[in-house]
Amino acid sequence: MGKPIIKDNTPAEERAIQQQIAEDPDSWPTAPETQLVRRGRPFGTSKAQVSVRLDFDVLAALKQPEEKGWQTRMNRHLRDSLKLGKREANKRVHKHKDTG
Repeated sequence: MGKPIIKDNTPAEERAIQQQIAEDPDSWPTAPETQLVRRGRPFGTSKAQVSVRLDFDVLAALKQPEEKGWQTRMNRHLRDSLKLGKREANKRVHKHKDTG
């Protein structure tokens, strides 16, 4: 099952949405200096999704001191042990399809 396709609003749909916002008594204008902040996963494909089997004790160690962020810690430990240094933002060395 692939990712769902999310399409942008058509101009007519966007006008209707903006009209509803303008008519909503519970909404207020956005300050001009307000900036959009994206939440969730970063946009782009600078990382590959993989499946890997780890020993239970290795996974437990990665999840310390807290479970949140264990994949980032694993990536950092791999980069350090491979002496890759810090990754430049949105830089992809090469793209490949892992077949094995």
